[in-house]
Amino acid sequence: RRHTTARLGHDTTAMSISTAALLAKPLVFSTCGGKRSSVSGRGRRGSLIRAASKGPQWSTDKTLYGEEKIDLKLGERLHVSVPATSANMGPGFDSFGFAVDLKNELVLERGAFQIEIFGEGELSLPKDETNAIIGAVRDGYAAIFPNEALPMEDIKFTCINRIPPARGLGSSSAALVAGLSAGLALAGQDLSAPQTKQLLLQLAADAEGHPDNVAPAIYGGFQVSINTGLPGVRKWVTQAIKLPKGMQAVLFIPEFESLTSETRAALPKTIPVADAVFNISRAAMLINSFATDNFEALRYACQDVIHQPIRGAAFPLKELIDAALSKGAHGAFLSGAGPTVLALTGGHGSDVNGDTMATFLAVEVADAMLAAAEQNDCAGRAVISQPSATGVACHKEDANTEW
Repeated sequence: RRHTTARLGHDTTAMSISTAALLAKPLVFSTCGGKRSSVSGRGRRGSLIRAASKGPQWSTDKTLYGEEKIDLKLGERLHVSVPATSANMGPGFDSFGFAVDLKNELVLERGAFQIEIFGEGELSLPKDETNAIIGAVRDGYAAIFPNEALPMEDIKFTCINRIPPARGLGSSSAALVAGLSAGLALAGQDLSAPQTKQLLLQLAADAEGHPDNVAPAIYGGFQVSINTGLPGVRKWVTQAIKLPKGMQAVLFIPEFESLTSETRAALPKTIPVADAVFNISRAAMLINSFATDNFEALRYACQDVIHQPIRGAAFPLKELIDAALSKGAHGAFLSGAGPTVLALTGGHGSDVNGDTMATFLAVEVADAMLAAAEQNDCAGRAVISQPSATGVACHKEDANTEW
């Protein structure tokens, strides 16, 4: 992080545009009574104001006060953070997911267009406008002001990536949610407001086609999400499930990558009724286990017959799960499309900051998974993490603020 801050502080290229030029070409425009002036001088109302007459307004909605947008001035940063997520949790295909405390950060500043990437993917991810974050920022902004283009040439992007790509930990969803959030924030939306998160969920789930990663990336915690089939902001709905204090998530992250598009294409289009019953019953038991803190049932509740047997065929998924359970993990499953395997430990009231018992058990499980991987020639690493109760966060700060 110190290295990153130094790079940000001494990047004169990003600040090569004169102050006069910046003032002459603002990223956003002032508002007055719900009106705002565009480059051509014509007034236009934002799409949310137009929509307000068709539905309810919120007391926290800035459009009620004519504050549709925020500026990103020279010397300011827009700072977004998004957690990693683990989808499916075994039987909850395309519906269940929870956030873990690995976070990617996205920082926007005034300056010549540039993308800097530090950490995961810094050598492989694109650093031009083909980067998925750029399109997501445009889409988030366009959701509020569809008739105006955000001047991307005046924004510098910095990505701090801790989520490994193509490993089943929601890296693409994190990029999507981070970009959409930044675009919405540049369009004046408060990411902590419920109606903004609701809109963000619709945009992100529509883009992905399923909500299992984006819902916990936005709201944090353990989320169960559905498609209601209704139009607009009522289409995707998510509900939080209680997460116990002291629970830990042990991740075995293989070195090889797995693309969700490829593993999804290998799944069957139809399944037998018996397989549907198998997964439905275990999904119900999984939710009840969390609701009642009865984690002994998780070794069965995390089982799946729809996607894991196919996605885990290329590496020792069963051996890794068996190893974790043998050392006391409550349950274990393929994280998302894989290849990461996640094992749940703790959660019975032991405080990870107050004693060593929860940590001891997590280390035991991690060591067992590493041993099983080595025995089966599956190179990788173990990471002990915790569920994250918070999802996306977005705020403005002074560019001199350390981060």
